[in-house]
Amino acid sequence: MKIAILVPTRERMNNRLTLLFSILTTADNIENINIYYGVDKDDPTLETIKKVAAGIPSLHIIEIDNKGKFLGLGILWNKLVKASNEEIISMIGDDMVFKTPGWDTMLLEEFNNMPKDQIQGVHCNDDCHGAQLAVNLFCHRKYVDILGYFMREEFLINWVDQWLHQTFSAFKRLKYRKDIMIEHRHWVLGKSERDTTAERMAVADANKISDKLWHDLVDERISDVRKIGEYLKMEPDWNKVDTGS
Repeated sequence: MKIAILVPTRERMNNRLTLLFSILTTADNIENINIYYGVDKDDPTLETIKKVAAGIPSLHIIEIDNKGKFLGLGILWNKLVKASNEEIISMIGDDMVFKTPGWDTMLLEEFNNMPKDQIQGVHCNDDCHGAQLAVNLFCHRKYVDILGYFMREEFLINWVDQWLHQTFSAFKRLKYRKDIMIEHRHWVLGKSERDTTAERMAVADANKISDKLWHDLVDERISDVRKIGEYLKMEPDWNKVDTGS
């Protein structure tokens, strides 16, 4: 069993290298991991990161045909899922840093002991949200097999993590590992500067499309939870899901 670290990223070479070397220097065994950077074809730093990847076998650059625009995080992470084949998939931002030595062994132990139905989510300490939000979720690919996607592609920014958090929580299949630190250095937290990439995403979602979609897609959210419940033959805890009621 291997872990796919899936990272949509544009420009931000310093972030990419910090994330990459934090993974390489804290993992027990890099053979446990493959790292996928999803990079736009019109990203001016594409050739540079490809040169980096040429010397690091575990790093793969997935070129995204973005047609000159920001496609949205839901679409980007789904493209990376399709480009990878590891059993364990993840949602990792390019502004995150792995800090706990042996995190790969710790996560693989979790998934080696998961239920036989393979529905299990694990998220780690991001030095901000704690157990309240799965901003760096890892799960088995079975989740994608059941629903047909990792994330709702309607969301440009935000809410994809909340959707996953609620879906796994509805069946008590989300575990928080406080002891594994994957620090989130988001500009909102004051840990980095707001850059052109952040500005680009904000402009794309200037009308708060994603916020509105959270409410508009309530029926789809309920449907996803029901599909997982049917597979598990379990009744979900609807108190864990925003059903709009």
